[in-house]
Amino acid sequence: MEQKSNSLLIITDSSPESFSPAGERIRHLALAGGSKFSKVMVLALKRSQRERNPEGNENTKVFLYSVKFSRVVPFPFSVFFDPVKMLMLLIHGLVLYSRIKPSHVLASMPPLETGMSAWIIAKIKRVPLVVDLRDDWESAANVQLKRFFPQSVLAILSAISRRIYSSASVVFAVTQTIAETMQKRNIKTEVLLVPNGADAAVFVPKALKTRRETRREHALPSERIVVVYCGSGINPYYRLDLALSSFKILSEEFERKIFFVLYVYNGIEGLRKLQDKLGISRNLVEIRNPLPRNQLSEVLAACDIGLVPFDAKEYLLCARSTKIYEYLSSGLYVVCSGPEGSELDALLSSNAKLGTFVLPTRENFVEAFKFVSENDFLLGEDMRALRHSFIRENYDRQYIMRKAMDALFGNVPSA
Repeated sequence: MEQKSNSLLIITDSSPESFSPAGERIRHLALAGGSKFSKVMVLALKRSQRERNPEGNENTKVFLYSVKFSRVVPFPFSVFFDPVKMLMLLIHGLVLYSRIKPSHVLASMPPLETGMSAWIIAKIKRVPLVVDLRDDWESAANVQLKRFFPQSVLAILSAISRRIYSSASVVFAVTQTIAETMQKRNIKTEVLLVPNGADAAVFVPKALKTRRETRREHALPSERIVVVYCGSGINPYYRLDLALSSFKILSEEFERKIFFVLYVYNGIEGLRKLQDKLGISRNLVEIRNPLPRNQLSEVLAACDIGLVPFDAKEYLLCARSTKIYEYLSSGLYVVCSGPEGSELDALLSSNAKLGTFVLPTRENFVEAFKFVSENDFLLGEDMRALRHSFIRENYDRQYIMRKAMDALFGNVPSA
């Protein structure tokens, strides 16, 4: 019988070196895995191929193997399924399997291609499969694809995903809503809640003097309230169009008090065109490239308000952006939108000092920004410290991921 080492193979669409929230989650899962496994290998899709570890330390147990894959099928097929992407992940996954002979395989989902390739490898090699389920992607896909495919075709997605989840030894669910959705879909696999969070040792509030120095270094106004958004510039469920149009209708008085900066890792040119079309001054809004990790925590701590503008679609009831935890851990007040009764709504409705939740309309965004600017005690030192403490005590990412790996070992015996 083939001898399997105490090692973990993670298959993901998002590189831990990327600026995406999915990549950041994978990075922390992999690093936490290094405390339990002799080796952790992350297989990710990326435009350039190289093999290194996510932290740049050659002595670590965690290694990154990136596949040179730039082919993208057109929408809507890209949302449905890309067979070439799946085959690329499967082939490279089998190559890595022969190299490290992992005792466990973990699939980061979505997309379906990562789950399918990991499921096939685990099936062939008879090792336990773990699924890290980041959102209710099936409901999202149905909403996006129902105009293009009949329901009978879309049902194939659900059938395949159910087979993958049912074959897994355990599923990590990022929110309680996702865990409950799995139960409603009659998935019998054990589901463990592994929420997103922030590295509370990295994202920390800074003293006023440090914040002013950071603002000077990064060309942020020193005497205005700075609202920051970090994330994707093209994902349809982020209503940056509404946020931008709300900036447009702020009164001149509030324009002089507030400055908006958006750090986006894709879609920057499209957002700048929208800004120009709306006639929004660069003195009010700046759209910038994303920040490296070693600068992001410093800049966030120098800002005042973090923005998470989710759409109100029903499939976003389960969503809690990674960035909300990093904003809060940095001491920022948050302004979030989304569907009523969502995970974000529940978080902020029960913790008013953390932020404001609104339905996504430009008028609601304007009122939220005005509210904070008129109640500047919410941006004070005590409030910043309170929000950081909330994350450190409840959503410290290092602790969460270590507990996830402990649970994996406790619930999933190696092959």
